[in-house]
Amino acid sequence: FKQKTAYEIASCLVGSEMCIRDRKCIKRYPLVARGSGVQCVMKARNAHEIRSDVPKAMGGADEAPQPVELLLAALVGCEQATAAYVARHMSPRFKLKYVHFSVVGERDDRGATALPVHEPAPCPARLSRVTGEVVVHVRGPAETQARVDELARLVHSRCPVANTLHAAGTELEVRWRCAESESVKVF
Repeated sequence: FKQKTAYEIASCLVGSEMCIRDRKCIKRYPLVARGSGVQCVMKARNAHEIRSDVPKAMGGADEAPQPVELLLAALVGCEQATAAYVARHMSPRFKLKYVHFSVVGERDDRGATALPVHEPAPCPARLSRVTGEVVVHVRGPAETQARVDELARLVHSRCPVANTLHAAGTELEVRWRCAESESVKVF
């Protein structure tokens, strides 16, 4: 019996197993918040203020996005940042110009609002599904749909928010496609 060296053990670890052993790769996201009624004001990294509220019909003032809308915004923002990172490191490099996202989150409202609250809800409160389309715009010659599919696959596997939603059981049914022309503008 030959005992393995630390290097030999480390070489067989992959992904999250390596991160569990090596705490240097753990990233932290500090956030502080203060809530009153259905509204909440949060501060990320002591610099960026985020607000949430609910529509008037739900008892709010409708002065900010709902928390679930912020979750969808987090998904889109994280996928955009991940797409930019992945595109730079693909070989050959994917010449990403910009990405247009259009997504819809779905959940059964009874999971959060069923009464009486002391009894189990008839279904989970979580998002059950996110659907939509991502239109990828490139610089220079058009990329093939196969390359866009590869970009999407890599983004989904590396995006922390998409990963978290998937692990929670949310179906992510968002189709990625190459833009046909530059006529589509984001806003």
